[in-house]
Amino acid sequence: MSEHPSAPRHAHEATAIVLYTQPHCTACRSVERYLTDRGVTFEVCDVFADPVALSEIEDRGYLTTPVTRIGTQWLAGFRPREFDAALAHLARSAEQD
Repeated sequence: MSEHPSAPRHAHEATAIVLYTQPHCTACRSVERYLTDRGVTFEVCDVFADPVALSEIEDRGYLTTPVTRIGTQWLAGFRPREFDAALAHLARSAEQD
């Protein structure tokens, strides 16, 4: 049985928002708090414990956390304005579907 080409390779690829984090990352906690305070559903992937998650961010050129995927946008660090724009874009995309 062959895998469908558009099927996610990993379970979290089907999740609209994924936060890639690691232990003792203060900025990661800030992103987590920001998303939680806004009632946003998201998945957390600890790159320290999950080598697949680590390779996913490294393959995109990221060498540190936090990295957050919001829809198709990838954001490094924590810049609230960028998060606001990415979340708004994701909401508009969901409305069109």
